[in-house]
Amino acid sequence: MTEPGVPGTGPARPDPADLRTARPGRPAGGSAPSARSASSGSGSGGEAGSRLWPGDHGTLPAPARLALARLVRGPYLAAEPEPDTWRALLAHEDVVRERLADQYLDLVVDADAQVAFVRDVPAADAPQVVREVALTFLDTALLLHLRALLLDSSDGRVAISRDEAADHLAVYRRRGGGSPMDFTRQLDATWARLVESGMLEPLSGDRCLVSPVLRTVFGADQVAALSGEYARLAKESA
Repeated sequence: MTEPGVPGTGPARPDPADLRTARPGRPAGGSAPSARSASSGSGSGGEAGSRLWPGDHGTLPAPARLALARLVRGPYLAAEPEPDTWRALLAHEDVVRERLADQYLDLVVDADAQVAFVRDVPAADAPQVVREVALTFLDTALLLHLRALLLDSSDGRVAISRDEAADHLAVYRRRGGGSPMDFTRQLDATWARLVESGMLEPLSGDRCLVSPVLRTVFGADQVAALSGEYARLAKESA
C-alpha cells in the first residue's frame, strides 16, 4: 500500500511506495474463488486420489489446494483460526511455492508468528498481482503503532480499542489544521480501513485484535525510516 508524502523538513523522507500491501495476498483484479470443502485426497500427477470432482484437472491433494486458495484469496493465512490449513501449508510448502510462482507470487512464511501471505515477486518485468491499498497519514501512523505493540508483546497477541487508537493519534490532531470533528471522521475512516483490510480483527465492543501479519509484512528498514519521520512530526505537533 502507498502512503502520501509527508511535508516538512528534516531527515530524508521514505519513498511513498515504501509502506505497501496492507492486504497481502489480495489479488489486484479481485478476490480469488474461495476454496471448496472437499474430502482429503492423496497422490499427484492427476491420479484418481487427487481428483475432487468430475473433470478435475488438478494434481494437488485437497489440503494443499485449500492452503493455496486461502493464500491467494488473502489477506493472510494464520495458524490460530485455521490450524489444519496451516499444517497443510507446512506439509506442502514446496509445491505451494511452485504454484504461486507460476502466478508471479512469492510466499512469505513467518514460523514464529505462524502467519503466511503472498506478495508480488521482486522482478522488474513481472506484472502487479497483489492489490495495493492507498494509506492516509493517520493510517500509516496507526499501523506503525500497532506493529510496535505486536513486537513488544510477550505472547504475540495485542488488542486495542478505537479510543486507545484515538489517544495515540491525538498528537497529530493539529497537523491537518481541521476541526476536532474532522479529526474524528478521519480516525473513523482509518479504523474502518484497517478492519476491512484484515489488519484489525473485530472482537467485542469497539476492541479489535491486531493481525500478527503486521510483524512481517513491512520491512524493518522501511519501518525505521517512517517511524523516525513520524516521531519528528509528532514532536513538532506537540
